[in-house]
Amino acid sequence: MLALANDPLPVGSDLVVAVIARYEEILTTLPRELHGEWARQIARRITAGSGTTTIYHGEGGQFGWCEEARPLEMQLDHLEGLRALFAAPLIIGSYTFDTNIHFGLDRNEGLDTSTRVNSALASANEALSNGRSIELFEAQRLAEAPWELSLHARIEEGLRNGDIWLAYQPQWHIAENRICGAEALIRWNHPTRGPISPDAFILQAERAGRIDALTYWVLDLAITAALALNTRGPRFQMSVNLSAQMVDKSDLVANFARIVERRGIDPTLLTVEVTETSSVRNRPVACQNLTRLREMGFRLSIDDFGTGEASLAYLADLPSDELKIDRRFVSRITSSPRDATIVANTISLAHALGQTVVAEGIEDPETLAVLRDLGCDLAQGYHLGRPQAFEQLEKAYDESLLQFRTA
Repeated sequence: MLALANDPLPVGSDLVVAVIARYEEILTTLPRELHGEWARQIARRITAGSGTTTIYHGEGGQFGWCEEARPLEMQLDHLEGLRALFAAPLIIGSYTFDTNIHFGLDRNEGLDTSTRVNSALASANEALSNGRSIELFEAQRLAEAPWELSLHARIEEGLRNGDIWLAYQPQWHIAENRICGAEALIRWNHPTRGPISPDAFILQAERAGRIDALTYWVLDLAITAALALNTRGPRFQMSVNLSAQMVDKSDLVANFARIVERRGIDPTLLTVEVTETSSVRNRPVACQNLTRLREMGFRLSIDDFGTGEASLAYLADLPSDELKIDRRFVSRITSSPRDATIVANTISLAHALGQTVVAEGIEDPETLAVLRDLGCDLAQGYHLGRPQAFEQLEKAYDESLLQFRTA
C-alpha cells in the first residue's frame, strides 16, 4: 500500500481500497507457508472482477488499486459485481474460507495520492465497521478533516474543562418497580458546535485512536458512581460500553484488572456491554478476552440484540450474562403482533440460557406493561428516565427506593 501511496495516479482515476473481514483471524488458521497464497487468491479475484492488473497489498488485509473513473452509480454497481465474485469460498490447500469483502472509494482527483489512499482506506474500514459493502469518501468528510485531525487535542480539552461528561440512564427492576442499575453514557457539549451526537464523536474517536482512553475514563467515573450508590441501598449494577475496536486488544483484560484493583470495587457490580458487530478483527481473541473478564467477575451483556449479522451465533459464542433487546423491536410491541412475538420468544430463549433480559427504548407505560406481562427482567428508556447527571440519578434512586420500601 505504501508503493501505491507513492505513485502518481493516472488522470481520470478512481482509487479503491478493499478490506477483508476476519483477515487476521484467517491468517492465524493457515500455516505460514500458505499466507502468500491466501493474498494471491484474493488479488486474482479482484483482478478478474476489476480488469486491473496491478493490485497493491497491505499487511493488514488491505488491497488497493486504481480504475478508470465511471459515473458514480455505474462505479457502485461495478463494485457490487466485484463483491459478488467473493460469494464463492476461497480454497487454500486443504482449507476452505468464506470471504467477506468491503470497499472504500475515493473520487477526489485533486488530492495527492497518499491522501487519497488514506481516504479510501478509512472509508473501507468504515464500511467494514458498519456492515456495508461500499463507503464513499465524500467532500463532507474532507470538510471535517481538520476537526478529525485535531480530535486528540479537542478530546483532552473537553475532558479537562468538563465539556465531555458522563450521563447515567437508570435501569428499572420491572417486578420490584425500582431503580436497580444504570448505563454510563458519554456526552459532549462542545462550546462552539453545541451538543455532539455520541455516535458521531465516538466514531471519530475510534478513527483517531482515542477510544481506549475514553473508555477507561468512562470506566473510572462509572466506578465512582457505582461505589457511591451501593452504599445507599440494595445492589446497584453499573453498565459500561466496550467498543468493538477494543475487544480483541491484548492489554484489555490487564487494564480492566488494574482499574478495578486500584478502585477497590467488586467486579460483579460492573456490567460490560458489547454490541453485536462484524467489525471485530480477531473474534477468537475477543471471545477469550471477554471470557477472562467474566472469570474475573464482570457481568457481560450483549447490547442491541437482534440488529447484528449473527445474533444467535453471538449469543452462542459469548459467555454472556445479560441480553439487551434493541429499541426497534421494543418500541413496536404494542402495535405490531409480529414484533411482540419476536420479543416474547427472545425473552424465553434468554431465560432458558440463564440470561437476564433488559428491554431498551421504553417510551410509554403501555410498553412497560406488556414487557411486565412477558416476564422481562429490566427496563430502560425515556419513560423511566433520560440520561442524566449523577446528582439527578442519585435523587431518582433514593425516591424509587422509598416508594419500593413503602409499597
